[in-house]
Amino acid sequence: MKRDALVAVSFLLAFVFISYAVTVENVLGLGSGKLRPLGEFYLGHSFAPGGMTSHSPEVVTAIVWNYRGFDTLFETFVFFLAIIGTLSILRLTGDEERIVKGMERAEPHRHMDLIVRVITRLVLLMIIAISASIALHGHLTPGGGFQGGSAMAVAALLLFAVFSKFTLERRGLTLGHTLGAYAAGIAVILITAYVPLALGGRFLQINLLPGEMGLFNLDVGEYLAVSFGFLSVFLILGVSEWIFKRVLRGEVR
Repeated sequence: MKRDALVAVSFLLAFVFISYAVTVENVLGLGSGKLRPLGEFYLGHSFAPGGMTSHSPEVVTAIVWNYRGFDTLFETFVFFLAIIGTLSILRLTGDEERIVKGMERAEPHRHMDLIVRVITRLVLLMIIAISASIALHGHLTPGGGFQGGSAMAVAALLLFAVFSKFTLERRGLTLGHTLGAYAAGIAVILITAYVPLALGGRFLQINLLPGEMGLFNLDVGEYLAVSFGFLSVFLILGVSEWIFKRVLRGEVR
């Protein structure tokens, strides 16, 4: 116990020292100095009235989607390939899926204590609201679609832990629905990336779109893709291992 407290206090003191060193000028040479030309460019062009601008006061989001948009787009499709790979390896036929669902219904489903379930519902509302706020305001404040989607994935894991996968599916949250929402997110990203071509620009040149529309659309698409992409994987991995093995081995008909 004493060792844990010592470690916690050490981390706290290190955090306070580094924060002080970074925010106060000329402390160990870590203070704020003159901006480098690249930093000046980003700060000067992210919310400029014209020219090469993303029309966003949130410089980080502008860099992620406008100035290094191809890198972000490739990261999104790496995640897409990971989900497709999971579906390919763990895919089941229609008959096998019906067998799995029947065996899951026969399993004893234990819920946590009533207090835990009630508190979880309240916490879930807050997580969903915060994740949506992070994603929908990503073009104005720190955050974005990926961060909001990751927060939403935490809500899904909490649901699984407290209520079980079967409870969610019984209420309509099936793999088909989550994959549909995931595909909608990918479609929003691709449409937003291709629209500048119709306006005489280049692929992913979102500064041609009015206002912050480009960044907003990309954040919404990323939010849907990350949220429901993770949830799709959780629904697949949520099948009990012994059920999955028996079905794949053909032990159950």
